[in-house]
This record gives sequence, structure tokens and C-alpha cells, in this order.
Amino acid sequence: MNIREFLNLIARYKWLIIAIPTITLCITYLLVKNLPKEYKSQAKLSTGLLDPSRQVAPDVPSYSGPDLLIKINQQFTNIMDIMAMPRNMSILSYRLILHDLKNPQKPFKNLSDDVKALSATERQEAIRLFEERLAQKQVLTPLDNYHIKLYNLVKSMGYDAKTLSKKLSISHEDNSDFVTVEFTSNNTFLSVFVVNTLSRDFINNYSLDLISNKNKSITVLDSLLRKKEGIMNEKNQQLKEYKIKNRVLNLDKQSQIVYQQIIDYENKKSQALIDLQSLQSALNNVNKNLQSRDQDKYLGAELSQDNQAIISLKNKVHAAENDYIDGGFLAKDKKKVDSLQQLLNAQLVKSNDNYVSDPLVAKQSLVLRRISLGVDLDKTRASIKDIDDELTKLNAKFTTMVPFDAGVQKYERDADVATKEYLDILNRYNQTNLDKNIGLRLQLEQEGVPSSPEASKKIIYMALAAIASFAICFFILFIIHVFDHSINNHKQLEEVTNGRVIGELSLIKGDSGNIHDLWKTAESYPDRLTYKNLLRHARFEINKILSKEDFKILGITSLDPDKYYYSSAISLAYAFARLNKQVLLIGNNEVGFEAQKLNVPTDQSIKAVFQDSSIQKNKLITYLNNDLEGFSLLERNDKNTLIQSFNKLKQEFDLIIICLDPLNTVNDMKEWTLFTEKYLATFMAGNSIGEKDKEAIKDLKEDNKFIGWLIDGVKRNKRTNA
Repeated sequence: MNIREFLNLIARYKWLIIAIPTITLCITYLLVKNLPKEYKSQAKLSTGLLDPSRQVAPDVPSYSGPDLLIKINQQFTNIMDIMAMPRNMSILSYRLILHDLKNPQKPFKNLSDDVKALSATERQEAIRLFEERLAQKQVLTPLDNYHIKLYNLVKSMGYDAKTLSKKLSISHEDNSDFVTVEFTSNNTFLSVFVVNTLSRDFINNYSLDLISNKNKSITVLDSLLRKKEGIMNEKNQQLKEYKIKNRVLNLDKQSQIVYQQIIDYENKKSQALIDLQSLQSALNNVNKNLQSRDQDKYLGAELSQDNQAIISLKNKVHAAENDYIDGGFLAKDKKKVDSLQQLLNAQLVKSNDNYVSDPLVAKQSLVLRRISLGVDLDKTRASIKDIDDELTKLNAKFTTMVPFDAGVQKYERDADVATKEYLDILNRYNQTNLDKNIGLRLQLEQEGVPSSPEASKKIIYMALAAIASFAICFFILFIIHVFDHSINNHKQLEEVTNGRVIGELSLIKGDSGNIHDLWKTAESYPDRLTYKNLLRHARFEINKILSKEDFKILGITSLDPDKYYYSSAISLAYAFARLNKQVLLIGNNEVGFEAQKLNVPTDQSIKAVFQDSSIQKNKLITYLNNDLEGFSLLERNDKNTLIQSFNKLKQEFDLIIICLDPLNTVNDMKEWTLFTEKYLATFMAGNSIGEKDKEAIKDLKEDNKFIGWLIDGVKRNKRTNA
């Protein structure tokens, strides 16, 4: 959306945008200046839902957090919905109509024609019928029109539920314990009567309904409670008799003890088996050490080998020392002696570390260890046998308990279910009794009282009317702008066609006559002067394009066959003629009609050119009719002959303007363009371009002879003209 164009559209209709809200404001003032005063009355009902002081013994709610808030809000919503139900509204309607019927001198409203039409007998009959319906709390419907039309009487006074609901408001503020009832009317006493009567009747009816519902619930719960109590006692007696019959004291405890003993003995057996394996492994190792001397170094098996190594090293040291002395104390002999001495010392240290005790003592210790392990092994085997015997006894005892346990569990489960159902019903029974006695009790905390009239809303109504009318005007203009696909200036035409616009011609208001008169009187009329200057600009651009290659034949076409197209062609021809150029204009009868306004003869035809006839030149503009009597251009002559004919015309005239047929008509326009050197297309501002036009525009863009667009009929404001 182009914001600037939208603002221009608003500026164009600014007086309409100002006038409509002003008229609306005046009309609204006339309508609301005699509005009657309104009086509002308010009553407040306390529910006790959020007031701890009203809750004598509140039970712990089964809701918490957001769930509790939702439940409380639901209760407030239920109270407000019940208050606005047809039954309560009908009771209010009965009390209002009865007040006016019983007090005809001081009614809340002026009596309606239906009420005035009642005779004294009918009035008393109506009062009796309304009182009966009030006592029975019947809902008033349109079907309640008998010989005395009760519904029509109430509706005629505006006391029906639908009419009252328009001025009645029942609300609850967040975090408040009060329900607010408001009513607005033209009579302060009527407002007070409505809020107080509705509130009192609702409290009485709601309390009675609540107690009645609780009594019904208590009766049902009491019957169900007695039934559940009998079932519970029966199930408990069956459990008792089963335990006595099977001599079961506390089977759960007994079975638990036996099962725990079995687990303990199983653990002992597992530990004994582990000890047995450990002792057997230790005994095997001791026997192995006693029987294999080669593999146990602590029994002295390697002692002889170490001694032999020491003796061998001592001999080598002694031999080396002799060589050292005999050799004359050479350094290398000294080094050999030192090395052998170090090896001997290391061997002696190793022998001392390994054998710090007597090997016979180690052997004696192993023998004593084998005897001890054998005794422990025999003890462990004996304990495993005792544990197995005890496990056998305990498993047998536990097996005998299983059938009794299943039976006890069955009876206990039945008894538990029956007891739970009984206690649940008992809890609900007690809770219902408690709610009945100390439950929700609505109170009228604040009665409605007469009040001063409300502030006048005349200013608000007038402001809203003015704003609404302004918004509607603005919205309508916005819709017009959004859905308006018309093209009104050269920028829009350039965007849509994606082509060059070589000029634009402004719209001239009124009858401007012909182009000659317009040109002469342009200085006296601003719009004509603008048109003249724009026409000169277009002439300059076209002349610049034609002069580049010394072209003289210019074609003019358009998208649609409109009348403006011919006047644009005449205007261009006249503008070039003002340059003292001989202009030849070729066109149809409509072009000829426009040429006659300039006193240009229109009796010559293009056929004369093709027949080598001479042409009678006019002073500046010469016109030729393009009628070929049903033949197309190429049907009339071959292409070369036609080229020669147009070349001949180019020698006689400075510019040849050919008015081509419109693009979106079935014609031989393309044959004519073969003989034009350049051509342009005109477009009338305010028109739109359709899909069919886009195809024609695409063809124009692909033609090298096409030089651009000329838009005509552009509406220009004063700032643009300046």
C-alpha cells in the first residue's frame, strides 16, 4: 500500500471527513439532549466463602493452591448464575407488577396501555393470578397469556426478565467475599426495590433450596449408611469365626516370625558353606607345603644352593687377589677384585634376609596348623547338618500356615472394604449434617438506598458518535484505496508496466473546446496552462527520440478504444505543428471528426497515396482517412510498394502521425507498425490494467519500435500545478 497516495486520497475527501462527523455530532445531540436521568442502586450479598469468621467449623478442603481458587470461583459463578435464572427473575417481575397494580397512584413507571385497559375486576383477577404464581414460584413465559394476558402486562411495563437484565448487573470482584447487585433505572425507588427484592428473595429461596437438598441427601445417606453398617458387621463376624475355627491368633505376626527365622537360618547356612570352603582350601595349602620341599622356601630347600654360591664367589675373589698381587698391582686386576667382592657381599646379604629363623620351627608350625584346620572343618560340617534339619522343620511349619493365611486375607480384605465404604458414607453423612446446620449462609450485608442521579452520558454518546463516524469514513476510504487498482499518474503506470512513461497530460475540467482554443487561452486558465506545458514536455521527449535517427513516422495506439485516445493524437499533431512542421495525420473517422474542429479538411484518403494521386496539403496539418474498404494494408499493396509510398510521404512532410487501432481489439494494427519507425501507447488515468492488458504490454516491451507511454487525464492538485 502506498501511504502517500492514501494520504492524498484523504486530503481529496477532507471536507467529507469533516462534514460527516459534524453532522453526526449534531444529530446525536438532538437525540440525546432530552435523555432522562438515571439512578443506580447497589446491594451487596455476603457469602462467607472467603470470610473465616463466618465459617464455624470449616473442614479441611480436598483442594489446594490453584484448584482451591478455581473451586471458590465456581461457587461464586454458580451463585450469580442462579440469581439470574428465569425463576428468580420471574419472582422479581411478579413483585414489580403487583406493586404497580396495587398502587396505581404511585407506580414505579407510567402505566402502560395494557394496564390502563384493565377494568377493576380484571385488575383484581390479575393480582390474584400473579400472587398465586408468586407463591408457587412459577416461571413467566410468553405462553402465560390467558383471558388476562399476564405476560403481555409484565412486558408492557418493562418488567420482563429480558428487559430487566439489560439494566441489571450481578458481579463479583476478585478476592472479595461479596456479590454485588446493581440496577439502573429512571426512578431511584425502582432501582432500590429491584436490588433489595431480588437479593432478599434469592437469599430466602437459595437457603430453602439448600436445606431441602441437604435433607434429601441426608435421607439417602442414612439409608445407605445402615445398609453398609450391616455389611461391615457381617464381614467382621465371618473373619472372627474363621480365626476361632482354625485357632489362628495372629497369623500375620506368626508367619512373619517363621519367615524371618527361615531367612536367618538360610543366612547361617550360606556363611557355614563359605567357612567350609575356606577351611578346606587352607588345609589343602598346608598339606601341599609339607609334601613339596622344592616349592616352599621357608622349609630350607634352597639353603644348600645359596651356600654353594657364596663358596664359589669366595674362591673367585681369592684367585683375583692372587692375580692382582702377581700381576704387579695393575688397575684392571684391582677393578676385577672389587667387582667380585661386591657380588659376594650381595649374596651374603640375600642369604641373611631369607633365612632369619630355623627351618625346623616353620615346619612344626605347619603341622600344628593342619591339625587345627582339620578340627574346624569337622565342626563346620556338623553345623551345616544341624542348620539343614532346622530349615526343614521351619519350612514345614510355614507351609501349613499358607492355606490359613489365604483364607484370613480374603476375610480381612472383605472386612476392610466393607469398613472403608461404611466410614466413607459416615463421613459424608456427618459432613452433610454439618453443612446443613453451619454451611453456606447468604446475608444481605448492604441494602440498596436511594441515590443521586448518575452523571450525564450525553457528552460520551456525542463523542462516541463523532469518533465512530470519523472511523467509518476513514475505514471506507481505506477500503477504497486498498481495492482501487486504477492508475492515476505516471509513477503508477511505470510501476505496473515496468516501462518508460515519456509524458503525461493533465485533466481539463469542463468543455475546453478544441486544442487550438485551449492553446490560445491557456494563460487565462491555470488548468489549461498546465495541460499546454505538459503537452510541450511530451512533444520535446518524442522529438528527441525521433531526431536521433531522423525518424518521421510515429504511430500512436492505446490499450482500449476510448475517445480520449483520438484527442491525445490531435493534441500531439497540433503541438508539432506549432513548431512550423508539416504534419500528416492518418486515422479513422473519429480522428477526422476531431481534426474538423481545427478546420482541417477530411475528404482525403490514404488510398490516393497508394494510387499515386497527389495530396492536397493543408497549412500545417493534413489529414488522411485510413479506410481501405475492408482490405488490410498488405492486402492492398505489397510491402515494397507500401515502403515506397511512405518514403514519398516522408519527403513531403516533416512528421507523419499514424493513429493505430487499440491493442485489445481485433485489427491489423501489427501490419501498420511494420511501416512506422517508432510508436507510443496512450493510457487514460483512472483506468486499470487487467490480465489481458498485461499480455499486450508484454508484447510492446519486446518491440524495439515502442518508445513508451503517454498518460492522459491525470488529476493534478494545486501544489503539483504550481
